[in-house]
Amino acid sequence: MTTNLAADGGATTFFAGLGTGGVALVLTVALVLGTRKKGAGAETTFSKGLALTLGLAAGVVWAGAGIVWGMPDDVVLSALQALGVGRADGPLGNVQMPAIAWVLVLIAYLVKLKPRSAGVTGVIMASVFSVAGGAWAIVATTIGGFFLGLAA
Repeated sequence: MTTNLAADGGATTFFAGLGTGGVALVLTVALVLGTRKKGAGAETTFSKGLALTLGLAAGVVWAGAGIVWGMPDDVVLSALQALGVGRADGPLGNVQMPAIAWVLVLIAYLVKLKPRSAGVTGVIMASVFSVAGGAWAIVATTIGGFFLGLAA
């Protein structure tokens, strides 16, 4: 662990050299271990909100890390494309990504999700928010950017 405070003109580095794949790995382990059932050897369990936020962050970091980490993003976007999202002639009519983003937010806050389900919802949100653009992409970029900052 490296700590540089004010020596670099105010630059602060708490964890040096994790790399994008390393941050993806840490977030994955945190999601898996933090969303276990309390009786399954878990000392603590994440709240729904924390699991959702870490899932969103993990999804953005995974997409940025690429290679095998980018597969969940590819699966989500391919599934939505197969359902006709983003096309005017889709089976549900003209449904665009911002509509899917709103649906995911409604699910996240109006459905009683367990932490693991909330984490998966966050991962899906990362893919959808990034493609939806506008304020949705800003949310994904801001949360992901914080965690990607740990990679440097």
